[in-house]
Amino acid sequence: MEALSPKTTAVDRDVAAAAADLLDQGAVIDRLSRPITIAALIGLMIGLGLGLGPLLIASLLVVTLAGLAETYLAMRAGFDAALLRRLAAGEHGLDFDKLEAALLALGPTAGSKTEHSMARRAMGARRLLVLQGATLVFQVAIILLATALVHAHAS
Repeated sequence: MEALSPKTTAVDRDVAAAAADLLDQGAVIDRLSRPITIAALIGLMIGLGLGLGPLLIASLLVVTLAGLAETYLAMRAGFDAALLRRLAAGEHGLDFDKLEAALLALGPTAGSKTEHSMARRAMGARRLLVLQGATLVFQVAIILLATALVHAHAS
């Protein structure tokens, strides 16, 4: 890998720091999703015992599964934020070769064999945060839809 110029290193560090700050916002999404997930899980457990209708049970199950997916995305966002913050704070510039080697050592899905620029990593961080937010919106939409359907069915 070619050495990064001091100007490029400064820009890449700023991009890494900004991406880490962006991923930190995933904690807000997680704080909103977690109680919804817990409530859906409790409702699912109670609902199975009380014999709630299949629509309500299915809705609670979907909300719970979406919440578990959001929890995974929150953990991934936290990991990526810490990694980007570490890259931004590096004293000797950004060493993408070492980063790729470390991620590949973690397992086949942790890294990829193609080199990633800091701009591509920042775009990946943005996609991760959007996906995390979309799971929260999906949870809320399922709750609202199920509530409307149950109310319409009861009327």
